[in-house]
Amino acid sequence: MKRYRLSALLKLCLIVVSCLAFITACEKDNNSQTNGGKVALQSFGPCPIQRGAELRIIGTNLDQVTSIILPGTAAITGDDIKRISASEIRVIVPQDATPGIISLQTSNQQTISSITSLTFSEPIIISTITPLTVKPGTDAIKITGDYLNLIEEIIFTDNVHVLKSAFTSQSRQEIDVPVPLKAQSGTIILSNGADIVPDANGNFGIPLWIYSTDTLNVIQPAITKISPNPIKAGSELTITGTNFDLADSVSFGGNVGVGMQNFVSVSATQIQVYVPANASDGVVKVIAFSGAGTESIDTLKLTLPAITSVAPNPVKNGATLTVTGSDLDLISGVLFTGCANDTTVNSGGTATQIQVPVPASATDGVVTFNTLSGQSVTANVTLVKPTITDISPATILAGDQVTITGTDLDLVISLTVGGISIAQTSFISQSATQIVIQSLSSCAVGTGNIVLTTVNGTQVTSTQQITINTPNIPAVTSISPSPVTVGNMVSLSGTRLNLVNSVVFMDASGNYTLAATQYGSRIDTLIEVYVPTNAKPGTVALQLNTYDGKQYTTPNVTIQATQTDLWTGSIGPIDWSGTFYTPVDPSLLTAGQTLGIDFVCDPSATYWQWEVMVGSWWTDFENWAAINGGNHQPNLKGTETNIEFTITQTDIDGIKAEGNAMLFAGNGVVIKRVYVNN
Repeated sequence: MKRYRLSALLKLCLIVVSCLAFITACEKDNNSQTNGGKVALQSFGPCPIQRGAELRIIGTNLDQVTSIILPGTAAITGDDIKRISASEIRVIVPQDATPGIISLQTSNQQTISSITSLTFSEPIIISTITPLTVKPGTDAIKITGDYLNLIEEIIFTDNVHVLKSAFTSQSRQEIDVPVPLKAQSGTIILSNGADIVPDANGNFGIPLWIYSTDTLNVIQPAITKISPNPIKAGSELTITGTNFDLADSVSFGGNVGVGMQNFVSVSATQIQVYVPANASDGVVKVIAFSGAGTESIDTLKLTLPAITSVAPNPVKNGATLTVTGSDLDLISGVLFTGCANDTTVNSGGTATQIQVPVPASATDGVVTFNTLSGQSVTANVTLVKPTITDISPATILAGDQVTITGTDLDLVISLTVGGISIAQTSFISQSATQIVIQSLSSCAVGTGNIVLTTVNGTQVTSTQQITINTPNIPAVTSISPSPVTVGNMVSLSGTRLNLVNSVVFMDASGNYTLAATQYGSRIDTLIEVYVPTNAKPGTVALQLNTYDGKQYTTPNVTIQATQTDLWTGSIGPIDWSGTFYTPVDPSLLTAGQTLGIDFVCDPSATYWQWEVMVGSWWTDFENWAAINGGNHQPNLKGTETNIEFTITQTDIDGIKAEGNAMLFAGNGVVIKRVYVNN
């Protein structure tokens, strides 16, 4: 017993001395090599190392290394060099390697050698692993060898770590460890845990990894049968096989998975699971907890919907299409020809009958019925088209009404008559059997067809033709003078003005109620008419009433009210240091009239302001008081020349209180005229 402890102590000392040598080698190699784009070997380890373990080489530009030469063995090349990065590469030390200098050979025939020698230690030995065929999550393995007490973790394929704390037992010659559920077949690795257990100084090192020579065979689920096949999506599939207690999920075609928590039932030999609605044809996979999958030999086929009829056919845009067949509950969307997106199936359908609204844009052709699995079936559908049975009257003047009679005319969104397109929004009326339109005066004169355009873009041309004659429509091409003052004559020039029965002006409320009573010339090309004295001033159109009861509007004309000067002259430029008066006769004013002031802004002034007072400060230009928060001293732009106000009785009384005058104050403004619109 004492000899065993001494031997162990000696070996521990040897390891410490070797580690010191490794550190010295790192320092020497690092100091003796340079970078500059060249390959440099800075350190290697662990050292001493066990044969069969992984040797890590640290340096720079190691991606240029093509082979590694260890004493006593053949050069290590190709895929046997594990390339971690440009600063690290790894190799498994062959069993026939001997101590000595490490050499790296590069792609440009450069050879780099280590300063220190690679040395070996063999404290950890794997002798046997039993059993070699195991069931994960259930079985355990026994590893025999030597110095197994130094092992801190065992790594199963694929990168499944079992820490020392999970070992069932551990001694120098033996480790018992349960096989984790996620383990896969392959070699196992014994690690001294240098990367997970710090040394006495709290530092982590490069772990010693010992690879087993034997391969551990980890049992996985196996599928022997799937039924029924074919199957309808949403139905229950039975999967028969072995080791299904290791199953974590089932995967279907289309990479659609179902987790074990959603299995209908599961045992070691059978899984029952509903086929997802979006699954597609393909093999079935049972995925183990390890991530490994086993595939069914047979391909699972998904049942497709079958269509026996679609009705009505032809069908009308906007109507409902009734589809009969089998397994129609699998249909998730319907794509009509002429449409960019699927149409949703109406709710309330069954496996044997569904109803689908026909989109406005649908056209003749194939209708595709799609399932969530990405599969589809098709049927051919024809769309209803409108028909024209009569056009009345068949001969019109451009601008007259036309009645079109037929079937399914509610599908029409526009029509063309006389070369002019008339939109649905301009139809006088529309039903399934009749459309009434007002043709335009710009319609081409002659004989031709009417063309209907439907909601899906289909065009239908009438067989009956319509004849369009020159319209009897008065047209005004110019009005002069503009502006014109109320009570004065205005001349309307144009064509077919002999058709005009009356010229109507707007009243004060903006309604066409003032028919002119005084005219001058009235011929085909000219109407001279006097503006009524109570016509609304402003820029307005006039209304022409024809003898046949139609109304047409003219281009705009500017109408001015007559004005009475209350004062003319020139006072100013006004300033805030004094007051400036203009005499005004209040007897000439009536509440509700428009009072106007003409003025100019003195160009030599640096700013322009003004106000008017009639008993009290009265009003401001452009509603200045509101704009300036009640401040009655706003700035003008310097370009204004006129302002008009609606005068009230209070204003008239204020003018009287000022001694029949208006009082102005401000800066840089010259008052030129005060007037009233009659």
